[in-house]
Amino acid sequence: VTPLQFLAYLLISALVLSIVLNTFTAITVESGWSVFVAVLLIQVIQVLIQPLFSLIARILGIPGILLVSLFGYSFVVWGAFEIVPGIENVSFLGSLIAAWVYAVAVALLQWIMLAQSEDYFLQQAIKNSKKKKQTKSDVPGFVFVQLDGVSAPVFEWQLNAGNLPNMKRLIDDGDYSFTPWNTQLPSTTPASQAGILHGSHEGIPAFRWYERKTDELVVANQTKGAALIEKRLSNGRGLLADGGISIGNLFSGDAPKNIMVMSKLDGDRSSLRVMSEYTDYFSSLYGFTRALVLSVGEMIKEIYQAQRQRVKNSQPRVARKGSYIVLRAATNVLLRDLQTTIVIDQMMQGANSMYVDYVDYDEIAHHAGIARPESMAALSGLDNIVGILTKAAAIAPRPYHVIFVSDHGQSQGPTFKQINGGQNLETIVGDLLGTSAIQSSTAPVEQESIARSLLAQSASGKGVTSSASRRLGSSYQQKTQSSAKRTSGKTEIIVTGSGNLGNVWLKHFKSRPSLQQIENKYPGFVNQLLQTPGMGLAIVLDEKRNPVCIGSQGQINLKTEKVDGKNPLGIYKNIRTKELLDLATNPNAPDVILISAKHPGSNEVHAFE
Repeated sequence: VTPLQFLAYLLISALVLSIVLNTFTAITVESGWSVFVAVLLIQVIQVLIQPLFSLIARILGIPGILLVSLFGYSFVVWGAFEIVPGIENVSFLGSLIAAWVYAVAVALLQWIMLAQSEDYFLQQAIKNSKKKKQTKSDVPGFVFVQLDGVSAPVFEWQLNAGNLPNMKRLIDDGDYSFTPWNTQLPSTTPASQAGILHGSHEGIPAFRWYERKTDELVVANQTKGAALIEKRLSNGRGLLADGGISIGNLFSGDAPKNIMVMSKLDGDRSSLRVMSEYTDYFSSLYGFTRALVLSVGEMIKEIYQAQRQRVKNSQPRVARKGSYIVLRAATNVLLRDLQTTIVIDQMMQGANSMYVDYVDYDEIAHHAGIARPESMAALSGLDNIVGILTKAAAIAPRPYHVIFVSDHGQSQGPTFKQINGGQNLETIVGDLLGTSAIQSSTAPVEQESIARSLLAQSASGKGVTSSASRRLGSSYQQKTQSSAKRTSGKTEIIVTGSGNLGNVWLKHFKSRPSLQQIENKYPGFVNQLLQTPGMGLAIVLDEKRNPVCIGSQGQINLKTEKVDGKNPLGIYKNIRTKELLDLATNPNAPDVILISAKHPGSNEVHAFE
């Protein structure tokens, strides 16, 4: 911002503040000079009181950052009103309301004066970095940016449509290329991110699974499950081992510094201390207004868009209400800004490498659909992040390679429960086997890992806030049926959903049974499952312990690739037998692996979650 722009900003701010103060009858203003002095004093107080805001954030954690972002600037404005002569009858509540109104009005004017608000975001984000030690080097660093859940076809469609201008510019300039790739199975964030960060996804047969050896249900995006996976896969040579930083991921990639990383949250206070450094941005006028306005706007958009789907009777669709309305604002505004601020700050300090996961598109597409307008808007928002980070890389103290990668795609269709009249997978399995002794985990939890990450981050400390976060986190886990724990002694069957993978374990058997053993104990079970609407494939072991994939009209031996009858994989064009063989021979593979049906015309599938 030039001196002339700053002077214009002060004059316009004073005019706006004067209008706001004269609107509130509880506040009296004697002269215009008082208002101008108040605007200047607000800038000074904000700088002086920032260490206190940082301390609050450090003590209270995530709630402290939210508290500072929503009320910190109001506190500064109230302090200025108290000090400046000529402004009388000030109450904290009055100044709070006045500050919010003033902040919104000034921010709107800022966005008018500054044509590209994302450029201003970048400027605000690098302010504090100038005070910190910078590591200059001619050796390039790396920034890995995960665009969670974005499939290659959707990306290419939007790229060619001109809706991703920053990505298109990078490709057109010749420095970047777009390369589609196929995920292995299971095609979910835990398996893909483990492969990217630690070089292997061995031992991850699904999003959540049962382990016979420990009699435990493991959920990959919880602190216990993520820590277990990383312990098994880490060899100290992960992607970020050489002085890297892991931000908002499930795993660390062996990074020495981890911020909101699920596998490292238990007892880790270091990332909380790092996060408290970013309160300067959130307690500034711009950060406060951006967080407030965009969060409220995101929630209003969600309510409207969900209602629009219901009115238009858009199909397929799922319920979009309750906590998801707030969760969308948290992931698409607060978390995105926080992660971007952290990445920029670390780039300005010259960090060796970073890996950050943006869940914006994934979060909305899970609820709205993979190509609905709100999902495309989220993808466009990620393109804005691409622009910001590439600009930051150009002014960093060392050159950076910024790599953008997606961990998996998504498919669309009514859920398995929807096409079975409200009966979920565990209910149908229980009916077929004539038992209610089932432990299940089929609630949709992939997109909710961020909420648990934020809660766990707050719960890692001491005090009232941490205790409340622990209780809330425990309640949240029980609500989503996702807590990793030992199964009940009375449990006979374990059923989990993992997107379009359904998983069934039969505790009657001490080791993984063959199809004949299953038939002897539960006659007709597998065949009846395959006749259920929405069911496509079942994978079991034959008598020679070879995995076979069975469809309604034939089967294929995954080891020899011998087909009997009609090849059940005929319409599954992107699934290779080797991937199914790897999945079926996983040491933690379920007794019966289920894959949802796929419609050859629409390509719709039916998630078991």
